[in-house]
Amino acid sequence: MLMKQSSLDNLKLVNRTKRPCVFCGRKCTLSNINKHERKCESNPNAIKPIRPLKECPNCKKMHSKEGVTCSYACSNSHFRSGENNPNWKNTSYRSTCFLHHEKKCIVCGEEKIVAVHHMDENKKNCSPSNLVPLCPTHHQYIHSRYRDEVLPIVEEYMKNFKEKG
Repeated sequence: MLMKQSSLDNLKLVNRTKRPCVFCGRKCTLSNINKHERKCESNPNAIKPIRPLKECPNCKKMHSKEGVTCSYACSNSHFRSGENNPNWKNTSYRSTCFLHHEKKCIVCGEEKIVAVHHMDENKKNCSPSNLVPLCPTHHQYIHSRYRDEVLPIVEEYMKNFKEKG
């Protein structure tokens, strides 16, 4: 008993069957092979838009794509974090601190939970030279009788930060 194939089965077969491009050898489905071969980089007759190379602001690679970045991953990193994010607010002293300092405690290197200390203890002074990233423990040391154990490290860090610019 021979069963007749439905058109849906034929469509599934076409979408699973792949053929290599005659120019580059990349395998494409039968429904996409013509489009690929027309625009293939290795096709000498392909109409290629002439776009100048530009540098990706995230990974610094050179690319000729239409957008600002070279890939979706770079786009997510570039536009969804920091100043490029449309929701970015630079009014927080924490965002100011982590924009200019690495987000880790300068004493022990803790990266999971990081507090921000104002060196002059004036919360209205949010200049990067007044903000220091510290873990909660070392931040508490600064505000306690154990201040002398941490202060030399913090002062050395701030001296180096101000020298760098």
